Amino acid sequence: MALWLCLRFDALPLEALLTPQSLHSDMALVVISQRQVLTCNEFAQLAGVMAGQSINTAQTLLAQQKNRFWERSPEAENILLQQLLSWAYGISPHLQQWQDNTLMIEIGSCLRLHHGLNKILRRVDAEIGLRGLTVAKGVAETRTAAWLLSHTDPYLSCRAESPLEERIAPLPLTLLVTEFPQLVTRLEKAGITQFSHLLRIPLPELGKRCGALFINWLDRLMGRQQEPIIVYEPPQYFKDTLWFGFDIHNQQELHPAMERLLDHFCLFLKNTQLTCGMIEWQYLQRQGSGESLKVFSEAAQQQAGRWFELSCLQLEKQILPKDVEGLSLIVEKLQENSPPSTDLFHADVSRISRYELADRLRSRLGLKAVGYIDYREEHLPEEAVVKTHSLVAPQDRNTTPIGQRPFWLFPEPHPIHQTAKQLFWNGVLEILHGPERIEDHWWSIPVSRDYYIARTPQKQPVWIYQDRHNRRWYLHGLFA
Repeated sequence: MALWLCLRFDALPLEALLTPQSLHSDMALVVISQRQVLTCNEFAQLAGVMAGQSINTAQTLLAQQKNRFWERSPEAENILLQQLLSWAYGISPHLQQWQDNTLMIEIGSCLRLHHGLNKILRRVDAEIGLRGLTVAKGVAETRTAAWLLSHTDPYLSCRAESPLEERIAPLPLTLLVTEFPQLVTRLEKAGITQFSHLLRIPLPELGKRCGALFINWLDRLMGRQQEPIIVYEPPQYFKDTLWFGFDIHNQQELHPAMERLLDHFCLFLKNTQLTCGMIEWQYLQRQGSGESLKVFSEAAQQQAGRWFELSCLQLEKQILPKDVEGLSLIVEKLQENSPPSTDLFHADVSRISRYELADRLRSRLGLKAVGYIDYREEHLPEEAVVKTHSLVAPQDRNTTPIGQRPFWLFPEPHPIHQTAKQLFWNGVLEILHGPERIEDHWWSIPVSRDYYIARTPQKQPVWIYQDRHNRRWYLHGLFA
């Protein structure tokens, strides 16, 4: 059975513009739209300011106290709602933005996963509180009913045990004034002011009074008409923010917020089957966004603990800015997660450990402190093998294997002493395999070589070649 959780943010126009610490200051804060008051904080309300007043009236009422007026920012509200959608995706994939300030989350299909409704509600309260947001909740079998119930007493709005009709019966019809203004006025004149009055009227008679459009709305409200299930498509980026409500003075005070944000992020990655190689921490100060800290990794992927360890190593080397009141986690480059295949005996364990070691060294010593011997698509061996500081490990690239060639090449090929029938380098060389002919640079200085794998008397495999132009032999590399 469908069960919807409504999260309504009436103070969104104000909270999207301010930090939680500013919201709880002793200043009257007012958000306006088209020169009218849209919303305000408690200090402004105590002075008599209310939604719908003109800006001149509000300024007059607040003339004797500290105040600040902001123009509404739909862009800031949308950014905050998108962050909340990404966070709510960790609860259920069936969610949507409802109207301008509400999230609807279908939780009936995931109650067992989250161990019941009460656990979900406690999680919502804790995590919305950390964001410094004011929320009204409602739980019901339909979206519209959940939204209506979010306007009732918080204790009653989330109790889904009793029948839906009983729960919405005490609600006033004035909640519908935005959607059906003329109809609500007519019904109130007839003495119908609550849903209990409305639901007692037989549907045929109600249809004659209110019309087919309202009857269809009522059927959706009561669950008599099935609503489509919405599947949320998460964005290809991640951003989440937590506010502290106080100034941070040392790096250790950031750790709890970092761990919580990373838990949200890695849950988002698992749900979306994405991964990344770089995250960015942004410090939030009183005057807006401040400095940032970038953390790179090849092995962390969806592991919150690994990202936290690397972030702490980077944080130790950085001087914390002053007046930090919040922290944002930003990840702009996400890619599909393609975990490496493992054989029966998990032969890749050492490779993953090597990546983790490289991550730790980079975090302490810098990105260029660790490099790889890699290869690129070139015919000549000395041009194919390169040293790279890339964050993509060589083994993960989709390139053509180089076969029986060593990575360890000499900067310049060493001449090999030769007689009529023998080659000498640290003793007589025994040819084991070859030749492999390589020809290139025909457009400038032609190169033509026959490569062989040989062995020294000490059983060391070496890579040698004969230059086909001068008929001389050279040692080019050593095998491990």
